[in-house]
Amino acid sequence: MSEAPAQEPRARVAAARRLSLVWVIPIIAVAVVIGIGWRALAQRGPTIAITFDAGEGIQSGQTKIRRKDVDLGTVESIQLTSDLSRVIVRARMLRSAAPYLNTHTQFWIVRPRISAEGVSGLATLVSGVFIEMNPGRGTPQRDFTGLEEPPVLQSDVPGHSFMLHAAQLTSLNQGSSIFYRGLSVGEILGYSLNEKTQKVDIYAFVRAPYEKLVHPETRFWNASGVDVSIGAQGVHMVASSWQQLLSGGVEFATPASAMDDAPSPSGAQFRLYDDRYSAEKDPRGTPLLYRVDFTGAVAGIEHGSPVQLLGSQIGQVQHVELQYDDRRHLLHTPVIVAIDPARVKIMNGPVRSAAEVAEDFAAHMQEWVKHGLRARLTSASLITGQQIVSLEMVPDAAPARIERIDSQLQIPSAPSVDVAQILESVHRILRHIDRATAGPELSHAMKELDRTLTHLDQITGEVEPQIQPLITSLRQSAEAAQRTLEQAGNVLGSNAAQGTDLPRMLQELTDAARSVKALADYLDRHPEALIRGKQKDPEP
Repeated sequence: MSEAPAQEPRARVAAARRLSLVWVIPIIAVAVVIGIGWRALAQRGPTIAITFDAGEGIQSGQTKIRRKDVDLGTVESIQLTSDLSRVIVRARMLRSAAPYLNTHTQFWIVRPRISAEGVSGLATLVSGVFIEMNPGRGTPQRDFTGLEEPPVLQSDVPGHSFMLHAAQLTSLNQGSSIFYRGLSVGEILGYSLNEKTQKVDIYAFVRAPYEKLVHPETRFWNASGVDVSIGAQGVHMVASSWQQLLSGGVEFATPASAMDDAPSPSGAQFRLYDDRYSAEKDPRGTPLLYRVDFTGAVAGIEHGSPVQLLGSQIGQVQHVELQYDDRRHLLHTPVIVAIDPARVKIMNGPVRSAAEVAEDFAAHMQEWVKHGLRARLTSASLITGQQIVSLEMVPDAAPARIERIDSQLQIPSAPSVDVAQILESVHRILRHIDRATAGPELSHAMKELDRTLTHLDQITGEVEPQIQPLITSLRQSAEAAQRTLEQAGNVLGSNAAQGTDLPRMLQELTDAARSVKALADYLDRHPEALIRGKQKDPEP
């Protein structure tokens, strides 16, 4: 019997197992890495190079580039230039910062700094230094030169820039504040020497909304430190704040009448005065220039000396120059004065423009000179010897008028009333008196006079006993003559009228007797008259 065939084996098909949980975490990690990488690539911006003088505190891979405490990039490497003089910092920027990497973009290293404006950068003591970025405009750029000092002003600060012109910089610095009535409203951005004018051009910035306070009539002046001046007005002292003492400062003011006009545009130019006093006294309109010739010394007159009309300042001296006239062999000093017509208020007249006011003032000056107005030098201070040009009405002045000499209008001058010269003359007289009294001649004369008076007293004492009998005799003679005349008159009686000479003789004898009696009375009162003579009676 045959065996039954064996059954063929069959494979058992089992369903596939699900993904193990072991692979979930690596897959998630890979996804996160890919996401981070993709995000980093998406944010990855350009690489830039910044050149600094030194790289103190900068570290590769750690130092950040920031803008207002927001990271915009990271330093990747630091290396020296080929001549080893500077440091090149290469940094990877974010894609969002790329549009702001332009020609005028600025970079500087933020470190702890102590200045007149205060202390800054203290946060870097904990977090380390970082590079600050100030966006700019212009064409795209990848190579930059870093600033060694932070800029005074950043591009996103609203306001207006102005140009100030000064004879010298004095104590102003980059970052010095600009003040208006004690409030800090702006900063000095920088300065440079103007090669054409040989003056200092100062770049000033006034922040919004204070830029609307600047008008064409605005005056800027240096408000640094303590300003002390001694002039015709006495001692003038202005003390600045401690910020101005340390870093310098500029102050400005605008007349109230100009506030309703349009403010000055950005880029307007102004003069920077040395102090507030000079800014206020300088004419606001076009001044009238006059010339005054002084033949004497003009010590104490200089540029800026006041010019006064009847005691009120109306201008200042603009130029003083000593000249010699070779034809007349005469030294003289022409003084050019600038007069502000607006300083003299015209009453009861129509409203006029500045040009019309100047024309009217010139006509009034011509009329005043005809009535005796003259220019003279007057001492303003006995301490400093400063003088001023004073325009005064001189009584009984010789006829004169304003003449044009060398294309300049000349005001006639009058002799100066210089108190210092008067005091010097008195001093010279006192020196002469002192020299005369201190000499041997006066001492000898005093001794001789004393000797003469002593001798005269002796003579008077010797003569006085003899004078009394003489006076008695004179009186007796006068009385006898008077009695004789009376008796003769009685004897003649009415027959005296028949003669022509006898009455006249009797009258003369009477007068003689009266004179002898008067002489006797005078000698009785003044016996020294026999030696010294009759003294002149004092005037009542």
